[in-house]
Amino acid sequence: MVMATGIVSVALRLAGSPDLSAVLLWVAAAAFAVLLVASAWRVAASGREVRGELSRPDRLFSYFAFPAAASVLAARLAGPGARGSAGVVAALTSVTAVAWIALSGVVLAFLASWAGPRRAITEVNGGWQLWVVGTQAAAIAATSAYTAGVLPGRAAAWAAVVAWTTGAALYLVVTALVVTRLRVAGLAPGDPVAPYWVTMGAASITVLGAAQAVQVTGVAGSAVLTGLRAGLTDLGLAFWSVATGLIPALVIFGAGRWRRGLTARGFRPEWWMIVFPAGMYATASMRIGAVAGLPPIRETGAAAAWVAAAAWAAVLAGMVFRPTIPHPRARRPCPRR
Repeated sequence: MVMATGIVSVALRLAGSPDLSAVLLWVAAAAFAVLLVASAWRVAASGREVRGELSRPDRLFSYFAFPAAASVLAARLAGPGARGSAGVVAALTSVTAVAWIALSGVVLAFLASWAGPRRAITEVNGGWQLWVVGTQAAAIAATSAYTAGVLPGRAAAWAAVVAWTTGAALYLVVTALVVTRLRVAGLAPGDPVAPYWVTMGAASITVLGAAQAVQVTGVAGSAVLTGLRAGLTDLGLAFWSVATGLIPALVIFGAGRWRRGLTARGFRPEWWMIVFPAGMYATASMRIGAVAGLPPIRETGAAAAWVAAAAWAAVLAGMVFRPTIPHPRARRPCPRR
């Protein structure tokens, strides 16, 4: 929810609606504070359960939502109209970096054991793309730190370029795993489609990371970094094409499962995984369109910002007013003995 609300706030600010953007910023900040307290309480009260989740492929990657949420808030606070927030931006970017490094270490340890013959490709799902999202969030956090005057230009540029390159490589690997899972096993009745929207969101945040890296490398005062700008712009546009192409495919896929009764009715928390990609696509389109000097792409992002805002309002209403209705044929975990 924080990731989705924060990025829609950024998109609305870029689209020329600062007042509505500010409202969503306050909602995101309040939700982030509540989740921090609740998560700390949960770790203290149920530490064993949390440690167990960090070894489960269906839960581990969801933890990358934490650094991504912190980075999105930092990006919003580092923008125009947020003077005096350098200390908060510094804290959020530090949290992003530390959380990403720690979680990536856990993931690498998990993958070292997951590669054995006992594991199946069916354990892969679209939520694994949150690792990519968290990695690109680290790249964006570096540029936000520079914008807020917290980090020097050259250090921010190198951090952004290294994190962006890592995230782009991860996107290719994780996408290959997700596609293989869908081809081999497909989805069972009741399996949510929303996590697979993160594939589009991961491509979009890769676009945003490229656009912001281009901006910070231009002021880094390094010939090597300056020389990377054209390549980053071209790659950003390539990822934008991927994200754009995924939208109709995901809509058709989800609509088909809904029409055949293969999707649970009522509100599902995973719906926020659709709002976040929508907001990220809008933001990334406006950023890369400005950097590449392509007004049609920027205008596409401005229009998409209002679609994302409508989706945010709809999902929030669903969360408040409509309970989750499990699908009758959904997979249920076996009870613990």
